[in-house]
Amino acid sequence: SAMVMVKTQVENTGTAITNATLTAAIVDESGHTIASEKSSLSVAANASAEAPLQINVTSPKLWSVDHPNLYTMHISITNGKKILDEYDQPFGIRTIKYSSTDGFLLNGQRVKMNGVCIHHDGGCVGAAVPLKIWQQRLQKLKDMGCNAIRTSHNPQSPEFLDLCDKMGFLVMDEAFDVWEGAKVKNDYHLYFDEWHQKDLVAQIHRDRNHPSVVLWSAGNEIHDQSSARGTQLLKELLAIFHAEDNTRPVTTGS
Repeated sequence: SAMVMVKTQVENTGTAITNATLTAAIVDESGHTIASEKSSLSVAANASAEAPLQINVTSPKLWSVDHPNLYTMHISITNGKKILDEYDQPFGIRTIKYSSTDGFLLNGQRVKMNGVCIHHDGGCVGAAVPLKIWQQRLQKLKDMGCNAIRTSHNPQSPEFLDLCDKMGFLVMDEAFDVWEGAKVKNDYHLYFDEWHQKDLVAQIHRDRNHPSVVLWSAGNEIHDQSSARGTQLLKELLAIFHAEDNTRPVTTGS
């Protein structure tokens, strides 16, 4: 069995306290609800509240590179019979482990990562890549025996990660191309101090439910890494990663 931990942030933008019922239901790929739990909550005006739930799944279909089984978490917030909000979050159930003797273990089985680095663009079509092009590119890689992707040098689109979930790729999800030290005049070093924590937290929250993501990267070819200041910056970034997601290790690109 598997225990699915669900944390839902509920915001009340109204002017009065709201009493509601939150229902979290796990739906399989056939559209059948296999497990669900409910929670009652009161949210003050112009405030938010977190509703934690634990849902037990018996005999789950595990996600893997050969069998990328997925589920959907359907969240509904109701007040009586009135539906206040609904949200669907795809996810997968799997275990990962990194061992100094056995390498990478997926669901307890050793898996050799045969990977490539892929940038965010689609060649001549630019950065707004049609989904069909990603499907074709990923299928060609899959046919070649590739099962792992590093998203150099910045966060990929959510649609790209959705495809990796569905097609069975292992992903190293990379965040930054620079920290404080510049590579070119107008790059992210101008905004790092003010924005790195907000941007990194947003990326982790967006991507942490993707079963394909098995590794985070805090940066690529970072000039700061060779300095004492760079060591301190990396420690700060690691603290953010581990606070927002303690299920995956963190590395840096070189």
